[in-house]
Amino acid sequence: MLETQLREKYTWTAYYSDNTTLEQYGKNKTSNYPDIDRTKLAAFGILKNNELIYRVFLEPNQTLIYRRRPSGNFQTGELTGEVIMVGTKEKVKGVDVQNIAYIDVTNGLIQTAGKWVGGTPNLRSEENG
Repeated sequence: MLETQLREKYTWTAYYSDNTTLEQYGKNKTSNYPDIDRTKLAAFGILKNNELIYRVFLEPNQTLIYRRRPSGNFQTGELTGEVIMVGTKEKVKGVDVQNIAYIDVTNGLIQTAGKWVGGTPNLRSEENG
């Protein structure tokens, strides 16, 4: 139930260099993600309740990173939210460089990540130092 609510609230739009767009869901309500034309992808936006809240622009040498990951207590299996990871990846002097933002869909907080090494980031509150 929570997963369905989150997916309805947050969607994406692919923006192309020819000024066309591709929305996340087609008429049959399945994801259009496999249909993204990465050869002309210029930007990728995250929408909350159909309003753009975050957009990443891609240079010709960059590829899109987009993942949705559950958050919660993985020991008990309780799902409390979801994190959207969105950004770019490119090769710089033979090394993969990734720029990723994390969008916490439970509270709308958007954060830019440091070096990504896999998994969900270990977040600290400012109160805990």
